Amino acid sequence: MSNPDDRFTLKGADGARITGDVYLPDAEQPPLVIVIHGFKGFKDWGFFPWLGRALAERGLAAAVMNLSHNGIGDNPETFERLDLFERDTWSKRVFDAQQVIDAAQHGLLTDKASPNPARLGILGHSMGGGLALLMAAKDPRVRSIVTFAGVNRANRLPEEAVELALKSLGHVPIENGRTGQIMPIGRGFFDELKQHGDAFDIRAAAAKIRAPWLLVQGSADETVPLEEAHDLLDRAGDNARLLTIEDTGHTFGTGHPFSGVTPALEQATEAAAAHFLRTL
Repeated sequence: MSNPDDRFTLKGADGARITGDVYLPDAEQPPLVIVIHGFKGFKDWGFFPWLGRALAERGLAAAVMNLSHNGIGDNPETFERLDLFERDTWSKRVFDAQQVIDAAQHGLLTDKASPNPARLGILGHSMGGGLALLMAAKDPRVRSIVTFAGVNRANRLPEEAVELALKSLGHVPIENGRTGQIMPIGRGFFDELKQHGDAFDIRAAAAKIRAPWLLVQGSADETVPLEEAHDLLDRAGDNARLLTIEDTGHTFGTGHPFSGVTPALEQATEAAAAHFLRTL
């Protein structure tokens, strides 16, 4: 695993901790890319440390962050804070991303280099892709964006199943296929989308984004089907383009623990780095 060059901790939503790793290139005032994990993801999952280092090797500073309510506690690879996970909502995710953008603007993510705050991009995977779109639509400081298998809607669970689970359990249980843990999504997540769904409308955000945007999607993605990328692309303007990687899935053929780079991950990363270097 690639060790980061620096680390940061910020206060996130409801006072919970945002943690992050910074990977630095050998360059003066490089562009900075904030990297956001997906649902049931975390900064140390699978390919993220490799991705952070790979971006740095290509001339970009990368800040790979943990959202404050992703369920990770003091052990960076264990979901030991399911109480936080249960209280997670889209507004908390947006708040956290805003804190990292603000800190980047003020040079607070690292004192080991000076990434250029005017050259800021976001790369999000899966749910993190949806969050990246929401941020880019509302914050002009985000100058460029890449989504890896980005989601096109804020809730992916069928309404009837959600209502049933909330009635009987008070939360919606989701199994983590990797760990076997049952991870609860709290009522607040669904209440917020009912009351303020427009604020987290990822399709509407896609139509608003003017920053250059690269969508990267596996043709065999079993979690976020290729149609979702086409749906987002159809809503976007001329600023967006889609790279479809044939015969690869949601995590580009990798898992956790990370057992090495795949051709699909290499292709996705090369395309992302080239996009950011061209547009930041």
